[in-house]
Amino acid sequence: MSRGAALFLAFILIFTFPIWIGLLAGGFGLMVGIFGGIFGIIGSIIGAIFNVIGSVFSAIFGAFDWGWSGTPIFHSHLHMNRYAFLAFIIVIALIISKKRQRS
Repeated sequence: MSRGAALFLAFILIFTFPIWIGLLAGGFGLMVGIFGGIFGIIGSIIGAIFNVIGSVFSAIFGAFDWGWSGTPIFHSHLHMNRYAFLAFIIVIALIISKKRQRS
C-alpha cells in the first residue's frame, strides 16, 4: 500500500468514525427499544388479564353488595346500587321474554 493510499484511508477513518459510532449507537438503541416494546406489550397483556379477573370478581361481589358501601352506578338523579341495577336488568329481560312468548 502506498503512502498516499494509507493517508487517504486514515483520513477516511478519522472523519467517518463519528458516523460509524452514531450508526452503531442508533442500532443498539433500536434493539433496546424493540426489546423494551416487547416487554411493554407483554406487561400490558398480563395487566389486562388481571384487570379482567378483578373486574369479574368485582362484578360478582359488587352485584350482591357484599361488604361494599353500595357505590352507586348512576351518579345523576337516579341512585341505584349494583344489586338493584341487576334486579332491574332481570325484570326487563323477563318482560321482553314474556312479550316474545305471546307472539
